[in-house]
Amino acid sequence: MMGKEKKTNSELIIDTLRSGKALRSPDITSMVAENSGKDIKIQDVASILAKLSNSNKCDLGYLVKKQKTDRGYVYSLVKEAFNLTPEQTYDLTRKTGKNRFTMEEALRKYPSLKKYVKSARSKASSKQQSARSTKRASTGSASHHSREISGESLTDVLGELVREITDQGGLNINVNLTVNFKGLGGG
Repeated sequence: MMGKEKKTNSELIIDTLRSGKALRSPDITSMVAENSGKDIKIQDVASILAKLSNSNKCDLGYLVKKQKTDRGYVYSLVKEAFNLTPEQTYDLTRKTGKNRFTMEEALRKYPSLKKYVKSARSKASSKQQSARSTKRASTGSASHHSREISGESLTDVLGELVREITDQGGLNINVNLTVNFKGLGGG
């Protein structure tokens, strides 16, 4: 290998995702081991995949599809990401670096990628807003809010909460809910 340093585990995983298949972490682990001759642990692959598929951690996360199946998550690149060279794809995992290829450059060069970045960014901002409201609502007596809502509104609020939890992949949440009914009994 003349002049080319060894690839990082992230780069080897990206190469595997560039195969175009939707793969689970055990498949990716065995393909990386086979293609590189490196002994790599599934925990390491899972950890790297968690970073690569998270747009808050690296820009490539916008272009990695992570889908839940009955056998666990499968990972793949969106088809428009195959327009990028492997080196450009690797650069999208880095936050810094001289002359690195940035998401802004990718969007200028390949406008078809915009839909993934825009939809992910708008989802993220609505999740952040929702998380902020959930946090405000759960901070206890310091920010105790009381308001009357109809049964229909309650259904809408709870439906939105369930959708949010589903989108997040399930959450462990402690919620204290007090419901007072007016006009029932002696009150």
